Amino acid sequence: MKMVILDQVSFSRNNQLILNSLDYEFEQGTFTVLRGDSGSGKSSLLKLIAGFTDLEYDGKILVNNKEQRSRSILNCASTVGMVFQNPNQQFTMGSLRKEIIFALENLLIEHKEIEQRLKKAVDLTGTQNLIDREITSLSGGEKQRVSLAVLLAMDSPILLLDEPFASIDRASRKQLIGLLGQLRDLGKTIILCDHDLSDYCSMVDQVVTLSKDGLKRETLTILENDLTPILSKKTNSINKLITLDQVKISQGKRELLTSTDFSFQEGITTLTGDNGIGKSTLLKAMVQQKKYNGKMFLYEKRMRKQRKLYQQLTLAVQDATHQFVCLTPKEELSYNVELSQEVQNKQVELLEKLNLMDKLNGSLFHLSEGQKKMIQLIAMISLDREVLLLDEPFTGLDEKACQIFMDWMKEKEQQFIIVSHRLAPLSGNSDHHVVFANQSLNFIGEQLVKEKYPYDYCQNQFA
Repeated sequence: MKMVILDQVSFSRNNQLILNSLDYEFEQGTFTVLRGDSGSGKSSLLKLIAGFTDLEYDGKILVNNKEQRSRSILNCASTVGMVFQNPNQQFTMGSLRKEIIFALENLLIEHKEIEQRLKKAVDLTGTQNLIDREITSLSGGEKQRVSLAVLLAMDSPILLLDEPFASIDRASRKQLIGLLGQLRDLGKTIILCDHDLSDYCSMVDQVVTLSKDGLKRETLTILENDLTPILSKKTNSINKLITLDQVKISQGKRELLTSTDFSFQEGITTLTGDNGIGKSTLLKAMVQQKKYNGKMFLYEKRMRKQRKLYQQLTLAVQDATHQFVCLTPKEELSYNVELSQEVQNKQVELLEKLNLMDKLNGSLFHLSEGQKKMIQLIAMISLDREVLLLDEPFTGLDEKACQIFMDWMKEKEQQFIIVSHRLAPLSGNSDHHVVFANQSLNFIGEQLVKEKYPYDYCQNQFA
């Protein structure tokens, strides 16, 4: 049975054609990975299938044999469940428990069944410890897990997921992909957007690419290139960048980092760890936006919350929209800074390569999540700072964009500490790999030699 049929579907936004005469059919009980360049229209397509009432389109969309335009809001919500690319746009209530109850009450589900569905969804997604925490206090990865729990509780026959694992650690990613495979086996129809094709091999039924030429089914061999990233290099000359001296960080009553002595080194450092472990919080502490006990030093000089520090160091936050201060990309790229001609030329070069030149005078908030991330990264890496802290910089980016930004970072005479769950772009480019686990920081990888502190760890097995 065909659960979703696209018949000559076209969609435009602000007089710009996003989707052009799409024809495709998604069978019941299939698991599809939808891929395509950043800004190609993947998110828009999922929203059209979900039945978002404010989106006008040409052509026909049949969902479970019903024309999309004739379906009621309740029918749309009970037939199709969707996880957004940006989890911050997903929630109405303050906690996971309240969010699930609210969603199911709107589907007219009885209270007894709501309790059963809530428990099952929380158990399946491993979110028991998050059920009553304030959603605003969760990490990006934890918010994505919470979004999945709500989706499973709704128990819709069609599940749409837009970059659901962008901020999720590798072990959880594998577990959740396996869970989606089980739901497919139970008859669910799953369409999932992802730029990262790792861990899907043997789990999905088809990979479909969206481009200006339409939707094209790929061979499953595209999923077979799943190599372990190499995130550290052998080096005998190590200079301290940021040093933690008896630093302790807490989130409420929960201790994230015990009293720690540790030095991040010059170069490109990849910082990994499980969701909620405290990676983003540590970066915020480094830029003195999060309270901590102990002392931090940048090049052996005490770090304090003052203007001089921010002339040396800055942080690109996980959600690009939280960084923007202007309305258009053009204004954002030059806001409050004097850029050299060389940097201006580099910006134009990147904008052309990333197909963003025609977006410069439009609204930042009309861009796709991937395009927002591109503008954020161009603006931040353009800054004349000695140290850049990047929190999940590859979220929503296609492979080409990841390579463009990675090449630029290697050209720059800057130091980088990068938090990322998407490690393929960093493989072979990262100088140091630091793992945040068990409330401590440790180097992983090749032998690292310092005058006073020798490290000898096994080759990286984290991905």
